[in-house]
Amino acid sequence: MGFVYSSVQLENQATGVAFSFPNREHCRHGLLESGKPLRGRNADEIASLIGGSDLLASSVALATVNAVIQSERLSEAVHLGDILDELDIRAGDQVCMVGCFHPLLKKLESRQARVMVFDETPKPGLHRPEELADVLKKSQIALITATSIINNTVEHVLELAASCREIAVLGPSTPMLTSVFRETPVTCLSGIHVEDPEAVQRIIMEGGGFQDFKHHVEKQNIRINRKTA
Repeated sequence: MGFVYSSVQLENQATGVAFSFPNREHCRHGLLESGKPLRGRNADEIASLIGGSDLLASSVALATVNAVIQSERLSEAVHLGDILDELDIRAGDQVCMVGCFHPLLKKLESRQARVMVFDETPKPGLHRPEELADVLKKSQIALITATSIINNTVEHVLELAASCREIAVLGPSTPMLTSVFRETPVTCLSGIHVEDPEAVQRIIMEGGGFQDFKHHVEKQNIRINRKTA
């Protein structure tokens, strides 16, 4: 577990990561209270903690799920590269970004889209949380951070975004498993495949974030529930 991300590696070396909410204060988390070491624990046992009140435990749980997914061959067509190349974004669209993805902001503006950004961490220029429902209902595109799975807000956000033409769940924490989202309005998943597990684990343990380990992963996109409107 690092300061910014959690990382889990299975016996077969498959590795998954998930955001760990570094700005949150955590007590001694539930994964350690049992006195059992994390190494060697059953993946199902840890994965069951996703969405619980202990955010750090939930982060490790999602990283575990992502490691399991990475150990299996995806049956869906995987497209490599930028998420924006996968989405039907039109000039004049309103894009609601839940979670601030700085690298995407200028690219969206160059497409003449109006971007409304929400983030758990208050920053200048961001919109107030109480505006989210109204903004999402008026948006054509929703870009939703996968960390909403960790803090158990994803279902509520997806419900608010249901009328959007495109709804993407994105970020290194994204579980690239379409069956989980098949009954939701999500149209695209955008996550990563860890190419160099040892490098990623080392960087995370040293407190690094995605910008530090991005050269050791492959960005992947999977289309799902594509809308025609």
